[in-house]
Amino acid sequence: MSKQKALLILNGEPDLDRNDLKQLIKEQEIDKIIAVDGGANKVRNVNLLPDLIIGDLDSITKNNKEFYNKKRIEMIKYPVEKDQTDSEIAVDYCLKNGLKELYLTAALGGRIDQQLANLNLLEYIYQLNMKARIISKKNEIALIDSKKQFINKEGFRLSLIPQTKAVRGLSIKGCKYNLESKNIERSKSRGISNLIESDQAEVSLENGLLIYVLENLE
Repeated sequence: MSKQKALLILNGEPDLDRNDLKQLIKEQEIDKIIAVDGGANKVRNVNLLPDLIIGDLDSITKNNKEFYNKKRIEMIKYPVEKDQTDSEIAVDYCLKNGLKELYLTAALGGRIDQQLANLNLLEYIYQLNMKARIISKKNEIALIDSKKQFINKEGFRLSLIPQTKAVRGLSIKGCKYNLESKNIERSKSRGISNLIESDQAEVSLENGLLIYVLENLE
């Protein structure tokens, strides 16, 4: 059976330690660990070995490059001047190699432009008929195009942000602020800062695409 799941460690602010990453790898049955450019420094800082390092490699320290060369870790180098971010290049690699479910860490914090690009990367991955989630210590971020259930997430904060100009027929169940087939505009903030109050909450929509941000408040 072909490998399906990849963990992409980017070059944003890291907030997952070794135990967090090992738990994620085990629970999600990750097949391949990919360090994206400076993500290679972050992987080494938590004493894990990536299967691949990809990007322009301009953010990796000299010592870490030497370390990975000794370990014979595959490195795919791209020019510094290019039309894609290293993260997008990593996504294209996953597409070509049959990795269809992606977990992105160290995707937030740091440079604001890179953070926004990583959030928009979720839609690019969606357009490729792949699945993706951004994972941090407290947050999970992904897209909803039809229906999503949140099981055993009572007490979590849930924010919904339209990715298309409008989301039509949005329904929310099991939360502090529920909705029944309402329309929300991308320019409005109506979907921000809800609270899950049930062990089985649900968000559904009839048309459009939105980003959800699920935050553990503990």
